[in-house]
Amino acid sequence: MTTRGFHSEWVTIGHHRVLLECRASYPDDEMRFIARVAVATIDHNSQHGARLVHVYYDDKSCFYTVKIASDNAEDDRLADIVMRVLHTMRNDGNCQPEVEIVAPGDRQSDHYEHMEHLSIQSQVAVDRSRHRDTEYMQQVESPR
Repeated sequence: MTTRGFHSEWVTIGHHRVLLECRASYPDDEMRFIARVAVATIDHNSQHGARLVHVYYDDKSCFYTVKIASDNAEDDRLADIVMRVLHTMRNDGNCQPEVEIVAPGDRQSDHYEHMEHLSIQSQVAVDRSRHRDTEYMQQVESPR
């Protein structure tokens, strides 16, 4: 049985804030390496601010899912580019990138943060500004 919260970790790589998550193990250096390579590939191939938001590892099938979010439909091609780089590098075909195109946010707002907007819209992060603290904290389990 897995312990809630013990299987995931948030990491920051450049402008990307990425949730590393495993089915029943720990995020390790290989996951961080895959995230760094995906971030570098995205940064070199997107002019529209696409971000890596989630890397999930299913240890039962030894399969990685890499989730990229963008608010521009032209970034849809990033899935093929990231997949080609990761499959060439790892030579095993066990990585599946997916791009989620989300609705654009209000960039004129003083409270707009692009990475946070993409993470919330792609349902990787919780929108803490829409909940009162008591509602938000019900979803967060603190250590006992």
